[in-house]
Amino acid sequence: MNLFIAIIGIMSALALACVVPPLLRRTPSPGHAAPAGGLPQTRLALLLTVLLPAAAVALYMQVGRPDALAMPPELLAAAATPTDHGPSEEDIPAMVERLAERLRRQPDDVEGWHMLARSYSAMNRYADAAKAYGHLATLLPQDAGVLADYADALATAQDGALAGEPERLVERALAIDPQQAKALALSGSAAFARGDFARAEKQWHAVLPLVPADSEFARSTQAGIAEARARQGIPATAPSARLSGTIRLAPGSAAPAPGQTLFIYARAANGSPMPLAAIKREVGALPLQFALDDSNALAAGTQLSDAGQLIVGARISTNGSATAQAGDLEGQTGPVAAGAGGLVIELASRRREGK
Repeated sequence: MNLFIAIIGIMSALALACVVPPLLRRTPSPGHAAPAGGLPQTRLALLLTVLLPAAAVALYMQVGRPDALAMPPELLAAAATPTDHGPSEEDIPAMVERLAERLRRQPDDVEGWHMLARSYSAMNRYADAAKAYGHLATLLPQDAGVLADYADALATAQDGALAGEPERLVERALAIDPQQAKALALSGSAAFARGDFARAEKQWHAVLPLVPADSEFARSTQAGIAEARARQGIPATAPSARLSGTIRLAPGSAAPAPGQTLFIYARAANGSPMPLAAIKREVGALPLQFALDDSNALAAGTQLSDAGQLIVGARISTNGSATAQAGDLEGQTGPVAAGAGGLVIELASRRREGK
């Protein structure tokens, strides 16, 4: 088996099988399970089946580091023989151990530590992965992705429990980058485990604009959000009310400056120009994926599906104001129905007031 197939096989097994089973084996405890009184076993199993893929896919499929799959050349040379074209699955543990030995002599090799940590995770050696990520975090203390990976490995090593140091690492990651998708997913999972379903819903909603709207992870996250809302006695958002798509710069438009504010909104195509639902966030790299639904409504009880045709728009404010100004980048769709997906909003400079 060539290297590509071997590595893909390991990472696929990691994504599909390594996260859910440890969590399913957990014994409910007061801080991490269902509310007092519990659920019947069949309902609990269903809940886990629906909810956990959101975190599992978020952590291992959407926000990983695919560049780390490239084995160091010296490991390939050590494993290869004249009769094959690369290492077999049986060669990989020895390769990983040689990498670990090399890193003991070269403790500042950032890429090597990335590779070692992910390799340990792929081999289900989560305690070792956590140690590797811990060392990497000392080299890259302001890397939110590394801190999220560290929290993930540490939690998995302790049967999925996020309370304590894993959650503190998650909060450190979010303080550095509030839009770090894995950290947001873990934060939501930690909140759900301790019964804070409102925060779980909020954190998982924040993940949705950061991942492809038509991905399996987005659908699984929506299922988790629905469960969190049900735990609060709130009806789940109807899937048909969700609007999603991509925001990008129009050709010839200058990229926005870091720190500017992005507003994404939906309003009725006919009637008041006031937004029915909106999201405000710090602008990041474009293009970006977005999702907007009834949970983003500006008034309690507002349902996007009740407004008929909708206009979906976006604006990047140069001064953070919700009021449009000359020089803002903005764009919008034509009238669309609630539930429309695959929308594309192109942002161009607002040339003068009132235009």
